[in-house]
Amino acid sequence: MGQQLQRLEGGMTPLPKRQSLHSPEEEDEDSWTEPSETVDGNDSLSNGTDSSQPRVRGSFPLSTEASESSGEDEDTFSFETEAIETRASNKRKTISSPKGTQKKRRKKARPPSSPLWLSSPAKSRRNAHAATPLIIGSERRWKTEDEPDQEPKLFPFEPARTPGPQLDTSKNYTVLELFQLFFSNDVVDTLCSNTNKNAKRRHEQGFKPVSVEEMYNYLSIVIYMGLLNVHTVSDYWVPNRLYGIPFCRTVMTMTRFRAITYSLHMSDPAEDEENDKKKGTAGYDRLMRIKPLKDQILAACRAFYHPFQNLSIDERMVRSKARHSLKQYIKSKPYRYGFKLYVLADSRNGYTCDFNVFMSKNPSVSGKGESYDAVMDLLNIPHLGTGYHIYVDNYFTSATLFRDLYKNKLGACGTIRENRVGLAGVQENSMPPRAKRGTIRWLRDGELLFTKWMDARPVIMCTTIHKAFAKEQVQRRKRLEDGTWTTEPVPAPAPIKSYNKYMGGVDLSDSLIKCYSVAQKTMKWYKTFFYHFVDVAVVNSWLMHKDMAVTKNTKPMAQKQFREKLCSQLADIALKGDVQEERGEEQKEQPSEQRVERQGEKHGEKQDEKQGEEEEEVEVGLLCCPVPTKDPITVALCNKASEGRRQCHLCKHKTIWQCESCKVALCIIPDRNCFRIWHVKKDNDEQDSS
Repeated sequence: MGQQLQRLEGGMTPLPKRQSLHSPEEEDEDSWTEPSETVDGNDSLSNGTDSSQPRVRGSFPLSTEASESSGEDEDTFSFETEAIETRASNKRKTISSPKGTQKKRRKKARPPSSPLWLSSPAKSRRNAHAATPLIIGSERRWKTEDEPDQEPKLFPFEPARTPGPQLDTSKNYTVLELFQLFFSNDVVDTLCSNTNKNAKRRHEQGFKPVSVEEMYNYLSIVIYMGLLNVHTVSDYWVPNRLYGIPFCRTVMTMTRFRAITYSLHMSDPAEDEENDKKKGTAGYDRLMRIKPLKDQILAACRAFYHPFQNLSIDERMVRSKARHSLKQYIKSKPYRYGFKLYVLADSRNGYTCDFNVFMSKNPSVSGKGESYDAVMDLLNIPHLGTGYHIYVDNYFTSATLFRDLYKNKLGACGTIRENRVGLAGVQENSMPPRAKRGTIRWLRDGELLFTKWMDARPVIMCTTIHKAFAKEQVQRRKRLEDGTWTTEPVPAPAPIKSYNKYMGGVDLSDSLIKCYSVAQKTMKWYKTFFYHFVDVAVVNSWLMHKDMAVTKNTKPMAQKQFREKLCSQLADIALKGDVQEERGEEQKEQPSEQRVERQGEKHGEKQDEKQGEEEEEVEVGLLCCPVPTKDPITVALCNKASEGRRQCHLCKHKTIWQCESCKVALCIIPDRNCFRIWHVKKDNDEQDSS
């Protein structure tokens, strides 16, 4: 026994078969040893080993000399958290026992405040990139709502243009004029040209080239189909008792509508063939068939409206089941199959400011990920200006993105995922166990602020435009013991309320489009985009109408009423001066909102000089009876319903009937007998004049 004590006092460790040399009480007192005070660098353990030498975990020693060093190694690695902190501060752990007794190894439980990523040195070495601290130094800790946060530096809002519609506020824009900002005569002319080329390429027999006037009429029916849904397209033209929808029959025949739909094309077919030959190469453009109309709609969205300060970026699904490589499947979306778009919208009203089509096989240009490139591509800073606040969800949020936006004088806010690379500090278990609703923890890293908030589940936010806690509260429902429900105020971080208020810009735009969507079933993927572009143009033009009405202190129209007027004016587009010049007709402009009521009400509209000239040319001896505008003998059987159509003198719809005596084109259909109304008004005017 004396020899063993001498060996321990001399710095030697016992043999593997250890025996207790003191009482159990002494074992408990000496089972854990505290780190010794820092001494000079020449100090060492009692066995004479150098404290600066690294220790490597090895096998159990076979000799007494080997057991001395390996025993220390095992003791060193048995304290996981303390060993890492000791190496970081250049401290050594010494065996301090007054009797030189052995130290019994025990596994020490990790304290609750210990980070999860410090579980073991081996695990820490494997996940070195995840263990990188977010903030280096003593300030790297999560704080509570009671600790004050510094006010972030906000950039002044300096837009490149005055936010709102970029139109003449002194002018009264009609519904048609607002829509023509997106589908102008040049845009429709390009659409007609490519459609005619596509019909010629298909060798369609008897296809009459589409004119600008006829394409506007086609768009009126397409928008009308979004207002009134039936089972099949042919039901719009069925004249039976169950349907009897006269609008489409008065604008265009079903055969003509189907012919235009079948040949509809947005790009030049010759350019498409050249592009198809480049498949598999870098020069192949996968969006070639929608590029002309897409670029024109995007240019109009950017030119005629400037967004306000708060913007949102999110994904949008354009529903489609066409076979194409761009089609995506997203389980969480209302429409699981379709084409994914990245959309930039104004959070104030849902105006679609910009959008990009998701390219699944497109590599990241910046090398920072597809989500990073998507946000940067949508934000044209010279066009927008600085001081904007961008709201995104956890798919886009990253520390790299927010720092780069901050460098460009743009603020950002959004939810964030804990597994983002470089966010080791966010992964710490900062929430206390069983935290109640409303518990807040926050961590600041320069311009970045990370907040954790306990709602029904933990919510993690990242922002560069908010303080951690500004004494904000939200209302949450709570179930009482008697089974009833009540609401109670719950503390919430400042980013939470702003995120809930401004993140829904794209969702608002989607809901406005979905209300009266013009989308139809089609096997051609590019026609799906055509219908979506029409929806975007109608919704954006209606939003501008609302802003213009507020500026003039007038009551704006609802979207349904706006679309109804747009359908009527598009059907009467031939009366507008721009289209008349293209057709070479010399007719004076008439109001496009003239309609004849079913009860045969009198119209108080003044007739122009041309009508007076037609009245003077009445042939004597002829009766006022309806006759076809063109001799049916000279017309082919398949064209009798449309050949020789003229504009009705009252309602301005197309008709093949005219008065034999007055030579005036007038409608004769069940719900609109313009022939009778015009002659009754003519007789009353003659009696009044006499």
